[in-house]
Amino acid sequence: MSVEAAEHITPEHGAFFHRDWRRNEANSGGFMLEKCCHDLDLYQGVMGSRARRVASFGGRRFFTPDNSVLNGEAVYHERASRWGGIATPFGSESTLVDHQVALIEYESGASLAFHTNMNVPDAYRRFCIVGTRGTAEGDFVRDQLRVHDARNSELIVEWSARAEGLVGADSSVSVHYGAEEQMGREIHAHLYDGAPLPVTVLDALAAGLTAMKIDDARRTGQVVDLTELWRRFDAYDLARSESEQDNKPMQ
Repeated sequence: MSVEAAEHITPEHGAFFHRDWRRNEANSGGFMLEKCCHDLDLYQGVMGSRARRVASFGGRRFFTPDNSVLNGEAVYHERASRWGGIATPFGSESTLVDHQVALIEYESGASLAFHTNMNVPDAYRRFCIVGTRGTAEGDFVRDQLRVHDARNSELIVEWSARAEGLVGADSSVSVHYGAEEQMGREIHAHLYDGAPLPVTVLDALAAGLTAMKIDDARRTGQVVDLTELWRRFDAYDLARSESEQDNKPMQ
């Protein structure tokens, strides 16, 4: 029926984005595409359909020259700048947002409310999926998943990746909640056993295009309809090309 979701990052991580080359939307494509496309990809898969209409609001209210007095705080320099880096995240050069909300209506009729913010000290990346038969809520950062039955409010699933032994205590192995290990297993199974990948290239492209249209909606202040975009996208018959490529054996 509907999903409420958020990807929040800590102040040191947000400052990194505003000091690094990613601060320029012309290079990174914007924060929604650079960082939140993974979340959009995931929820698109949960919905089982593509976005039909999007709306969005956001901007910069913290990483601005008005707060440059904070540049001396160590937290905003914990991550070293990379290519094209600058000395302060509070400069006027950045074109990135530091907070944004997005509303998505999917082709199925379901909807998503998504929130991202770069200045959350106790960061989280959580979701609440409300269906006709129950509710699933979880947090990737806090490693929680709970599912309740809508008919009687019974807790029917309580799951943790760490409790299942799927994520090790060594954070140097995985910094994405066990995703590196899982993707490694899935790619190996795809290449050597012919197992299907859970996310296709087309899925990823659709999520990226959705992120771009969300930013179009934010810039214009308009609700953006994606119907014509998908008509043009499908006209390339990429699904057939991808299927043919998947059927080729590994050399």
